[in-house]
Amino acid sequence: MFIKNQFKIMNKLNNLNKINNEINLNKDFNDVNSSKIKFLNNKIFYYFFYIILALPSLFLLINKYPYFQIISVILIVIISLISFIFIKSINSYSKIILGILLIIFIYFILSYFFAGQSLKDFFKFSFLRNDGNFFFCYILFFALAVPFFNYKILSKFYFYFIFISFSIFAIIGIIEFYTDYFKLTVQMTEQFAGRLFLALNYAHNATGSVYAVVSIFALIFFLREKKKLLKILYLFILFLCIMALFLTKSRGSWLAFAVGVIFVLWLNYRSWKKFLITLSAMIVASLPLIFFTGALKRLLQIFNFSATATTTIRLDLWSKAWYLFSQSPIFGVGFGRYNDIHIYSFERIRGICGFFALYLDPNFIFDNATAHNSYLQFLAETGVIGLFLLMSFWIICLIITIRGFLKVKDEFAKRVLLSASSSIIVLFALSLTENYMSATTVMICISFVVSIAIGLFWENELKDKKYYVNINNDLKIKA
Repeated sequence: MFIKNQFKIMNKLNNLNKINNEINLNKDFNDVNSSKIKFLNNKIFYYFFYIILALPSLFLLINKYPYFQIISVILIVIISLISFIFIKSINSYSKIILGILLIIFIYFILSYFFAGQSLKDFFKFSFLRNDGNFFFCYILFFALAVPFFNYKILSKFYFYFIFISFSIFAIIGIIEFYTDYFKLTVQMTEQFAGRLFLALNYAHNATGSVYAVVSIFALIFFLREKKKLLKILYLFILFLCIMALFLTKSRGSWLAFAVGVIFVLWLNYRSWKKFLITLSAMIVASLPLIFFTGALKRLLQIFNFSATATTTIRLDLWSKAWYLFSQSPIFGVGFGRYNDIHIYSFERIRGICGFFALYLDPNFIFDNATAHNSYLQFLAETGVIGLFLLMSFWIICLIITIRGFLKVKDEFAKRVLLSASSSIIVLFALSLTENYMSATTVMICISFVVSIAIGLFWENELKDKKYYVNINNDLKIKA
């Protein structure tokens, strides 16, 4: 028995040494805000700093004025770069995903140039906003991996800003939708859809996609809140967000929200009884909204196969993407080239068709035309390799955030990690009907949340390890 205890003590000592090494390597662990950035001791600068970092949450519904979002992201990148010079580290849980993401960036850039596109065009705003917005959408993963801030504090700012801004836009949209005045956030746009809630975005699908994600966030905060008044508040926010989601009349977003709800309820309860009861209650509660908002009529339009119907148009776009993929299944026809190719120019694809071929014609079209399906879009442009790399990135992010949710003890961290993992599931579903894996509006939201969730998991793990070291220091004496 004595020998067995000695072996246990030795194993614990080895673990302690490993933990101490990790904590020493991440010196920023001990309250980054006060030790690394001294001016944060001042409350005014403290709040200003975190408001700056959380700014992207305020511009998700105003892509008619894209410079606000662009500036907010660039500010974070600049602060991150400066901080990295001094800290010279990133949180260890982001290293794997950043390695994969770096490979994806390099592969897509090479694909772009091999397809005959120029360096000059690569830096054009029209390219970076449309075909090349992928790079902008994912840059936050790099910036937020540098631990120059407290992940928990930033998470609180970000979620509070999101809930406030989305609730305000939802209230305005609901009022405009059911009155004769609809000039700011509601417009008559599509032939079959009628009035649509857009907020200050160009497209109802962009608004619907991000409302689907934020509705899931609100659901999570509602389910996990213990205080009665806050629970009522989150229920009200959830109602506003779901109502706004229905008013966007974005069917793909409705589907994605439904998939997200199933995922959240199961992971949150992990009990068939609670899962089925809650899901049934949500379905019953949603029925009046479905009829009140005209969602049922919109859903039935899926079966409209006339020449100008969106279903028919999507089928044609998917067929085009699949054909391009079949011509170059391994590497694709070139990143950013899907919308450059028309049916009459299929014969201009050069190479060994069916194995490796590229579209090299110098007709470059920078617009928002896509395959309306992320999986087919990336298969067509970057082949099996490109889609495999991208899905590997997201699956690893999903595994990390789910593991974090199940492992951490801090309640707020659990909410953020569950929000992050569910947002990835929602993205997978959204990507069936639009190229949302490169859509700036929803991707900035998801990239930010997943990044800070992974950082928050890392931050909590370091705190737990430090606590473990402190309570087991007496082992060295006993040994």
